[in-house]
Amino acid sequence: MTGHTAPGPSGSAFGARLEHLVDRHSVRPGAWLLRRTRGRIVRLWRRRALVLTTRGRRTGRPRTVVVQYFPDGTDMVVVAANSGLPTHPAWYVNLLADPRAVVEVEGRTVPVRAVPMTRDEATAWWPRVLAAAPDYARYPRRTDRPIPLVRLVPADDETRGPAPTS
Repeated sequence: MTGHTAPGPSGSAFGARLEHLVDRHSVRPGAWLLRRTRGRIVRLWRRRALVLTTRGRRTGRPRTVVVQYFPDGTDMVVVAANSGLPTHPAWYVNLLADPRAVVEVEGRTVPVRAVPMTRDEATAWWPRVLAAAPDYARYPRRTDRPIPLVRLVPADDETRGPAPTS
């Protein structure tokens, strides 16, 4: 997480754009497949993924993406890598505007509250991300922006403060 370097001439900027394009156009089939298999399909790659639905910050309409997650007790930690592009992913910015969301994970639908990690928390958590998904190491090398980590807390968990109101 620390020591970010600017993308070099190795084509990483092109790789980031291509990866982002593929991710963007695979949301519908990916969400369908995750729902159909209750998340088991990604276990073939030793991954965990969820379907995240946020509210669009400008339109107010539901926005759905497929995101890899890292379990931490009942919480789910997600990484706003955006393939290492210079901008944050739309889902992350939507969560900053309204932290209430819904995840579909392992056949369950769970209302959640997004709690962005502080930079120190994210730095401390980053080795856990890399242990489960070593390919995430390429994202900080592609961009100068810090890669945010977000904790998705089940909405019925009141131990970390009240749910936001708006």
